[in-house]
Amino acid sequence: MKQIRKSILPVTAGLIALLLVTAGGWGYYRYIVNRIPTEEIDSGKTYQYHYMLIADNISSPLWQAIYQSAKEAAAKENAYLEYVGGDMVSEYNTDDYLEIAIAAKADGIIVEPNGDPEVERLINKASANNIPVVTVMEDASGTKRKSFIGVNSFQLGQEYGEVICKTMTEATRKILVLINGDIEDPSKNLTFSQIKSEIKEHSPYGAQVEIDALRINSGSTFESEEAIRDVFLDSQILPDILVCLDEIDTKCAYQALIDYNKVGQMDIIGYYPTESFLNAISRGTTSAAFELDTEQIGRYSVEALREYREMGYVSEYFSVDLELITKENVAEYMEE
Repeated sequence: MKQIRKSILPVTAGLIALLLVTAGGWGYYRYIVNRIPTEEIDSGKTYQYHYMLIADNISSPLWQAIYQSAKEAAAKENAYLEYVGGDMVSEYNTDDYLEIAIAAKADGIIVEPNGDPEVERLINKASANNIPVVTVMEDASGTKRKSFIGVNSFQLGQEYGEVICKTMTEATRKILVLINGDIEDPSKNLTFSQIKSEIKEHSPYGAQVEIDALRINSGSTFESEEAIRDVFLDSQILPDILVCLDEIDTKCAYQALIDYNKVGQMDIIGYYPTESFLNAISRGTTSAAFELDTEQIGRYSVEALREYREMGYVSEYFSVDLELITKENVAEYMEE
């Protein structure tokens, strides 16, 4: 009998631990669901509307800049903007936060889709529950989302292609484009295809260059570091120009350039650069980087929700400015 009791103890302890974890998660869920848009926030101000901003990498400088802009725009419209994302200290992901936003009956959702079919299903579910959804940075055009705020895939590929053409030299033989997400995704594929098209058609060296794409899983710094490390360690795929379409990939690629002593052997064209990357552009270590107007993204997102609420319709696409940072104008960005 004592032996049976001893064998039960570990199982009981495990069940108790599981119940505590479940209770904690359910408690947070209940907290979110029980909130109402007119609750008092820390400042004591009462808001009429409740919006939720959801992204995989919500704590990154890029998304924090977008959040600040959207928060200011929302406050002017008597709306409280709550931001949540997959890289916060929790086990929730974009799917979970969309479910929470729907259950909480939010007045609007701003989300960065990640290509997951479940995310697209939940966007449609939100729409069916009369919750307008706008997508930012990445689109989900096959869903019931009301509007997309960002740069369209064709334009992005064209802009990158033009810069790559100016960066190429007679010695350029290999170009590698890092794609965050599924290469087979139509928007990703269109961007990559347009980059290739620009190079082949407008560069005098286009015919001699091999252009490849490498998929990196979305939103994870660790996975980006691992994938980029493999690129730098494999002489067969090591490119002359490394093209980054993502903020995290840009940061990791530049760090690898330093760590593996490839400065002067490889050029990087980045996206939403860090201060160290801007310094590299200033010194001529890297050629260029693109930066989205985060103020526009945040403001347009809130404006789209307001327009739909007031008029029942809204433009399907809000185009934001894409700025090119080069050695000629990098000083301006470094001052900012």
